[in-house]
Amino acid sequence: MVGAESLGESLSRFYEVFPWPEDPLSPEGRARYEAALSFFRGLLEHEWLTGIAGKRRLSVVDVCSGAGLGGVALAKAFTERGLEVELVLVDLRREALELARRFSEAELGSPAETYVLDARELHALGRRFDVALVYGLTTPHFDAFDAARVYSSIAESLADDGVLLVEENDRFYGLIVLGGYREVFYEGDERRGALSVQVGYDSLRGVVRRMHVDLSTGKRAVGETRYWDLAGTLALVWLFFEDVDFARYPGKPRTGIVIAKKPRRKLRPDELGLPTVLRKLQAQ
Repeated sequence: MVGAESLGESLSRFYEVFPWPEDPLSPEGRARYEAALSFFRGLLEHEWLTGIAGKRRLSVVDVCSGAGLGGVALAKAFTERGLEVELVLVDLRREALELARRFSEAELGSPAETYVLDARELHALGRRFDVALVYGLTTPHFDAFDAARVYSSIAESLADDGVLLVEENDRFYGLIVLGGYREVFYEGDERRGALSVQVGYDSLRGVVRRMHVDLSTGKRAVGETRYWDLAGTLALVWLFFEDVDFARYPGKPRTGIVIAKKPRRKLRPDELGLPTVLRKLQAQ
């Protein structure tokens, strides 16, 4: 396993190059935040969330929060209904969490709690939350084995009536079935963008390695990506929760929020050690 500090540094280098609008203070980031807030306002009408929304005080954890765009939007939607929300943000990038603290204070009136922590170790906080959120460009960072460990750790960290929300889209359909990811691909717009090219594939972990090159600075970053499909994410989450549902974004039938309720806690995080296939892979 890569150490948390080195993994955080690797992610920081990736987001220096990859044109992802995560800064909520930028026009693009603000637009994403407003869209998330609008969607979450409607999502709170889902029957699995109405009971939670009936509480006076809620605890919400945003896992792999980045700058906190999704977590702050969800907390804001709850507070607009008169609830008191305790927001916790967890990520491996310190600089992103610093931005998240400033942003959460500006939007919610007080800064969120932040922790530099691997998502696979969320249960190490020893907390039980009402809602867990996985939002933005998150699930592609986890291979099939790590995703299982993440959802197990989240299930261990939720209350008995807790709810998990995962933003997801069918990347397999868009990138593989439709052939959207050519060998060399430009990502971004006329203001900022990067060229990406596939440089490797790990069939045992189900991840591709792509190199991204920032055209304006020449900086390079190599990262691993898992092209999750909706069915795969839904089925995997279902193993750790009693029921799952999917709320589609308007006009986007293959993009939305996976909703899961009632953590099973049958397969706990400490039971998910490295299988032999991965131990052999690391020893190579």
